[in-house]
Amino acid sequence: MPDDLPPLNALRSFVQAGHELSFSRAADRLGVTPGAVSRLVRKLEEHLGVRLLERTAHGLVLTAQGELYLRDVSGPLTAVEAATRRLVGSRNPNRIVVACYPTFAARWLLPRWSRFFDRHPEIDVQIATSLTDVDFCRDDGTDIAIRLGAEGDLAAPPAGTVCEKLLDIEIVAVSAPGTFDGCRTDVQRVERLARQVLIHSRPLPAEWRQWLDAFARSPVSPAVVRALKAVDPGRGPEFETLNLSFQAAAEGIGVAVGMRTLAAAEIADGSLVCPFAFRRRSSRCFQVVARRGGANGRAVDLYRRWLTDEARRAGPA
Repeated sequence: MPDDLPPLNALRSFVQAGHELSFSRAADRLGVTPGAVSRLVRKLEEHLGVRLLERTAHGLVLTAQGELYLRDVSGPLTAVEAATRRLVGSRNPNRIVVACYPTFAARWLLPRWSRFFDRHPEIDVQIATSLTDVDFCRDDGTDIAIRLGAEGDLAAPPAGTVCEKLLDIEIVAVSAPGTFDGCRTDVQRVERLARQVLIHSRPLPAEWRQWLDAFARSPVSPAVVRALKAVDPGRGPEFETLNLSFQAAAEGIGVAVGMRTLAAAEIADGSLVCPFAFRRRSSRCFQVVARRGGANGRAVDLYRRWLTDEARRAGPA
């Protein structure tokens, strides 16, 4: 009977929340608020008369019935969404869908937005943000994805796609102005760092340890190396995105590490400073993965080439 079918928006919210086990990450992927996702999941549970997700102190957990339901509905829902995107895309060769991380969209892509549309106002670019990388084998609706990956990934792109390096990555420490006032040497700054709150971000979970280790291996004095070893890289709060970790640092909560170019605006206006000259060159890079062929192939190629041109102008991330 028609009444047995659940509301589609509620079903989509449950599938995303079930995969992410987070209302906020599901909201990022769906482009709505975490509260909206929570309400829609509750609506679905009321419709079905079963509990699908348990809210715990440590986050969301699927119930046994929720696991079974997620497994059964994820595939069909993905197929419906992909078929719809293909149908819409086949009618509009100037429409493309670009997937990227929320912080990258806000801090790198959007400030450059007008440069592409000044040249190609006829192309309709839809931005989808998520902390989860696109699976091109399952997702037929995304035309271009900007992701983090190793250099070796460039030689083995997903089937039917082309993969190029977009940006090399340089990691720096950032803090609010005044945090290291009075520190005249690296030893003094590192000693103060050991007493500061270290701000972590979910996209770069082990970055503090890697940055400290790389700093100690760089050409510095034995005194700096000893001071670095006294810094505990595991302590401090973790934020959902790099954007939030940068904001926390600017508010004076502590010191964050992240991609230099994504904090460029705050560094330029002085709301964030780099207390150390050291930069860690990451073994990963930003990559652009673009689907080949299709009715919108010209628009995809134009946007991909524009991205790589912008990256060459911007320099490392």
